[in-house]
Amino acid sequence: MIFRITDYVHYGTLDNRERGTVRLTLQLMGMPHPVNITLQGDCLQDLAGCVVDFRNPSPQTLPAELTQIPEHIQGVAGDMTASRRMPVKGRKTMENALYLEWFTSHHDMVLLESTVFSIKVSLPEWIMDSCEEQAQIMANQQMLRTQVKEWSRAYSNHQEDGSLPDHHWDKRLREAEAIAIAYQEVFQKYRLNPSGDIRVAFVMGWDEVLDNIAQSEETGTPCSCKSAGMLSLFDILNEQEAREVQSCMFHPLFQQVMELTDLCQHRFSREINKAQRNRTGPPEPLNQIFYCIRYITPRILSCLLQEKEDAADYCTMAARMALCVEQTRQTVAALDSRGYQMDGEIAERFSSLLEEVNSFQESLATQSRKSNL
Repeated sequence: MIFRITDYVHYGTLDNRERGTVRLTLQLMGMPHPVNITLQGDCLQDLAGCVVDFRNPSPQTLPAELTQIPEHIQGVAGDMTASRRMPVKGRKTMENALYLEWFTSHHDMVLLESTVFSIKVSLPEWIMDSCEEQAQIMANQQMLRTQVKEWSRAYSNHQEDGSLPDHHWDKRLREAEAIAIAYQEVFQKYRLNPSGDIRVAFVMGWDEVLDNIAQSEETGTPCSCKSAGMLSLFDILNEQEAREVQSCMFHPLFQQVMELTDLCQHRFSREINKAQRNRTGPPEPLNQIFYCIRYITPRILSCLLQEKEDAADYCTMAARMALCVEQTRQTVAALDSRGYQMDGEIAERFSSLLEEVNSFQESLATQSRKSNL
């Protein structure tokens, strides 16, 4: 949903001298040509009407797979300011940050934010008043709301399993995952804003939460909002769905997956935190481990949910679980590969999981054969 380019920008120029248009020119490390971006909209009050030159003191080379970025891009401006207050790592202070966001036609948000860029701002060619700035902020929030909705829809409709037909639980679990991912990003943007709860609820499309906040302000009673930085599956599903999911989570296979997930997150927390700080993926075979967990968890849960239904499609379920068996087998092979010393308990747990996933797949295949008799 969000493509962060801060680390890869060497230098750039922002030009908002023409009302209604923002022109960005970015030189990314590793790109043979600058990227020219034309955006509809305006910067916020501090940069409106100005030309801004900025430079990264320590840029990183753009990954090879991203060097095919087009030379000319069009989109819509989001919040663009050099006055966003952000905490500084290692200090108990807040500093102004350069914060540039814009939206693409593919329902993605591109973000550049930094407190360490050197910045030069020209005198403005025109002045944005406070009412115009509030209108721009509201337009940006509406655009982000639309982007979240469209991105979540596209994510939930994206099938990773080729031509296998989707069950409604497959799509619902992907939708829940999309909402959780989007919420984390939206929360990070507004978490320090005095009206962050309202802004998060609006962007996420939680109109009932907005009603609760409004009622709370009228009555003076506390309001329970979802703005804690994380959403669980049960925060997203309705009551009936939550009860069905909870009953399946006690299944021994799902419990085994959850225990292995917790063990891996605890055992490799240092590597995970380092990858998050550097905004990179975890090294192999950790990348394979966590991809496998992310891949098999919703598919196992979906199959367990479908098993409870009267007209379960055991053929499709068996085919989907066969893909889970293959992913788990690849992970076991990666852990057994020579030249890499992996925690013995992790390798043993994955080997045990492979046996259980394979057994579950075989039971579904047996049910499929019986249903076809």
